[in-house]
Amino acid sequence: MAILAGRHSKVLVCGIANPLARFQCEEMLRHGTQVSGVVGLESDVAGWVSPPLPIFIDPAVAAEASGADLAMVFTPPLEVKAVVSALIAARTPVVVCLTEHVPVHDAVVLRHLAKRAGTLLIGPNSSGLLSPGRAKAGFFVEDICQPGPVGLVAKSGSLAYAVMSELKSAGLGISTVVSIGGDAVKGADFRDILALFAADPETRAIVMLGEIGGNDEENAAGWLHEHPIAKPVVGFIAGRSVPPGQAMGHAGAIAQRGRGDYAAKCSALATAGVVLARNIGAVPRLVAMNLAVG
Repeated sequence: MAILAGRHSKVLVCGIANPLARFQCEEMLRHGTQVSGVVGLESDVAGWVSPPLPIFIDPAVAAEASGADLAMVFTPPLEVKAVVSALIAARTPVVVCLTEHVPVHDAVVLRHLAKRAGTLLIGPNSSGLLSPGRAKAGFFVEDICQPGPVGLVAKSGSLAYAVMSELKSAGLGISTVVSIGGDAVKGADFRDILALFAADPETRAIVMLGEIGGNDEENAAGWLHEHPIAKPVVGFIAGRSVPPGQAMGHAGAIAQRGRGDYAAKCSALATAGVVLARNIGAVPRLVAMNLAVG
């Protein structure tokens, strides 16, 4: 069944003036995703070689008129607040924001609006999601993975790519991969996606890829304590060798002494029953072992 996006999902693409949005739109169509429309101006798509798609100026009108189940946002950082707010007001079920460098205060406001409206906001700074063989809504591609029973949730899109490739090499497939983004302030976190995978009958094992900084992993551990799930969860935390106080690639990936560091995250997750891998190469073996036991 997968989560968040499937064969019948209608996807709206916002920010079609961005060349990356146009490229990803073409890739989505190549993957068989139903693109229900794009948001931008006629001039934004002049000369663009693509199947004719409905073009809208207003994102709220676009969401309602296209019947979108999911909206992708590629708009510039300072325009994200207005666009995502309009999509939330239109009761778009899922909004995936791939834009980087969204102002922190804007992200705080959008997280509040989304929770109040019941919209699942993925990102900002997400790499999107992919349900292989069903739907694509982001940067992930099917070339490095295959359909299967493993649900994958990660902060880092790059790390997710690496693990997807390792899983495919081991003959293990993905139900859905979701990048929640590495910013300190974002919409959905690990808990939201873990709950969806726990309820998905086709997902038989879950891989959770975290990193130093923030408290998302500790919050996920607390959620797992309170909501035990009957599926194996394999985890990996990036940043084992990073000195305290040194930032990594993401805005949220910085560990202070005694807070958000590698040891604290691993301890919390292990206590919650997560099987931890010391390197990404060990992830497929641990998944296969726990699937066999289950």
